[in-house]
Amino acid sequence: MIRSTTTVSVLAILAACSSPNPPTISAADVGRSLDEARDLSTRPFTDTADLPTGLVTYTGEIGADVSGDLNGSIQGDMIMHVQFTDNTVDGSVRDINLIDPDGRPNQRLGGQLAIDGVENSGRIDAFASGDLTVVDDAGMTRDTNVLLTMGGDVVDNYGAGDAVFGSVQGDGVGDLNFDVDGVFFGTVD
Repeated sequence: MIRSTTTVSVLAILAACSSPNPPTISAADVGRSLDEARDLSTRPFTDTADLPTGLVTYTGEIGADVSGDLNGSIQGDMIMHVQFTDNTVDGSVRDINLIDPDGRPNQRLGGQLAIDGVENSGRIDAFASGDLTVVDDAGMTRDTNVLLTMGGDVVDNYGAGDAVFGSVQGDGVGDLNFDVDGVFFGTVD
């Protein structure tokens, strides 16, 4: 009887430990993303008369410093749909990677964030929210609810209204608590 109890206990402990998801980006990808964000931050706002019409999809990134129970930064793939006809914004942030303070991708976080907001004369006000999971140093999966505020603008990259750039701030609250401060950016494919 003691042997089977020990075996069940060992299996329960092993089941509680998890391995982090491997990152989906490299340190070189982080550098390229920083360069693109810097470039788009210098682009002029799109004049209201030159804004696109209908639905436009911007593909890019969210990149932000994180501090608190997580330290370093995060980078995730963003798809933002802006419907200029009815002034709505939606989309998602997926494949969010945790990057250590030395700039090395550490792990891909589980989950994704949903984007919801409005566009008004080229100004974007939105939220990105959702539950993310992180595997800590002890191999335990930790859940955190993330809410980010996104404020930015439609800008001219190569043509009128073919890019977006803005700031993102917020936090994660739950098993791990952290603050987020960074940017979002995207371009039309």
